[in-house]
Amino acid sequence: MLVAYGPGDVLVIAGETPLEQAQSWSREQALHCPNCRGTVYARGGPEKQTQLHFAHQKGECAWSTEAESVRHMRGKVVLARWLREQFPRARVTLEERLPEPNRIADILVTHPDGQLQAVEFQCAPLDLDEWKLRHEAYRRANIIDTWIIGNNRREKQEAFIEAIITAAREVLFLDPLAYPACCWLRWPVPRETMRAWQAEASLKPSFEGWVGHSGFGVTLTGSLRDIRLDEQGMLRHAVRADLERRARLLAQMRGAQTVDEATLMAYLRPAIGEAALHDVIIPLIRAYVRDPDLLRRYNYGRGQWNSSLTEADRQRVGQARSWLEKIEQQGYTVARLQELANEIPLAGAYAAFAGYIRMLATLI
Repeated sequence: MLVAYGPGDVLVIAGETPLEQAQSWSREQALHCPNCRGTVYARGGPEKQTQLHFAHQKGECAWSTEAESVRHMRGKVVLARWLREQFPRARVTLEERLPEPNRIADILVTHPDGQLQAVEFQCAPLDLDEWKLRHEAYRRANIIDTWIIGNNRREKQEAFIEAIITAAREVLFLDPLAYPACCWLRWPVPRETMRAWQAEASLKPSFEGWVGHSGFGVTLTGSLRDIRLDEQGMLRHAVRADLERRARLLAQMRGAQTVDEATLMAYLRPAIGEAALHDVIIPLIRAYVRDPDLLRRYNYGRGQWNSSLTEADRQRVGQARSWLEKIEQQGYTVARLQELANEIPLAGAYAAFAGYIRMLATLI
C-alpha cells in the first residue's frame, strides 16, 4: 500500500512524505493501516531500488495489497501527481476505502462540488464479469470511474479491455516506469475514417492495436502530460481533438460540389500553418473559383474543340507564371507546391483543386 497513518493520524503518502521520516515512524511502529488500523512498516525506497510502500506482517489484513507489482505501485503515484496538476482545487487521495461500493479505489478525486472520480490502474488480468461488477458498483454509488491499463497488457486481447473501450470509447495504456511516463491512447474509428486518415500526408496516428469488435484502432503514443482527464471521466488529447475535427470537416468536403475557402482553410491550417495558407492556398482558391478550367484549356492542346486559347487566357497564364516566380523566391518551390497539393484531400470538388495546383506547378 502507498498510504498509511502516522502519529496523530497524520496522512503518510509514499513518495511525498520524507523517506527518513517514514522510516523513523516505521521503526517506532507508529504507522497504521488506513483500513484495519493495524501496524504497517515502510518497505522499499531508493536504496533498494523499489517504490517506497507500506506493508503488514503477512496475513494481518484482508485489505492488504502488499503483493502488488512495482509497476502498479509506481503507476498510482504517477497518476495521483498527474491528477493533482489538473485538479488543484480537488482532494486527490491514494488507496481510498469506499464504504459504497465497498472497495479501495487506487486514486480518488473529490471535487469541490462533491463529485467523486475513481481512477483505477489495472496491471493484472481481470475477469470481465469482475470488471462489470466493479464498474456498475461505482456508477451506482455515483462515482465516475476511469480505468487505465498497464502497458504490460497493451497487446493482450482481453475481454475487459474491450469492455472498457465499448463503455468509454477509449482506453489509455500507461508505462509509469519510463521517465517521463509514457502512454498510448487508443480508440476505435470507422473503416472510412481510418482509410481517409491513412491517405492524408500530415495525419500520422498509428493504426496498430486491437479494439475487439468495436472497430479499427487508432493509437497516439506520447507522454502522460499530453493527456488530460475531464470531470466526466473522458480523456482529452489535443492531437486526437484535431484529428476528429478534421474528420468532421472531411465528411463535409466529400459531399461538396464546390470548393469552400473557409472549410479548406480550417482543414489545412494545422498541417501547413498560416503563412502557406495566406501566401499560396488562398490566392489559388480564388483563382480556381474564378476559372477552374483555365489551366486545363491551356495544358491540353492550347484550346478546346478547335477553339484556340484566347488572348485573355494567355495573359492570365502569363500572370500565373509571374506569380509562381514571385512565390518561388519566398521558398515555395515546385516540390513545396506539390507537398501543399498533397495535403488537400481527394474528396469531392477538392480533388480537382489539388490537381489544379499540381498542373500549375508545371508552369514554372
